[in-house]
Amino acid sequence: MAEERFTRRTVTVVMAVIAALAFVFSFGNVWALALRLGVPRPIAPLIAPMVDLSVVGLLVALRFLALRGVPKRELRAGTRLLHLCGLLTLALNTAEPLLAGRYGRACLDTVAPLLLLG
Repeated sequence: MAEERFTRRTVTVVMAVIAALAFVFSFGNVWALALRLGVPRPIAPLIAPMVDLSVVGLLVALRFLALRGVPKRELRAGTRLLHLCGLLTLALNTAEPLLAGRYGRACLDTVAPLLLLG
């Protein structure tokens, strides 16, 4: 029982760290994209957290429900929404470097969203 509890806590902590780092990483990318698209400076930093916080909220909720024994088929809709939010995060993170023609940076910027999708 102690090993199972340790494993659950470790997985939860690792997921939380990945989500937090992805959030910080993508915040700047989406902020830069918003400014490039002409969003006013005071509003631009408010756009980035929307999708990222959705991903974090869904990760936490799905993890909580899975640990409480909710069947996998009942988590399917939440998992689909999580994947959609992950894809939106991927698109938002790579849009600005792709528009600027910096394809190497676009590849690097896919790391955090792909970790969230994984």
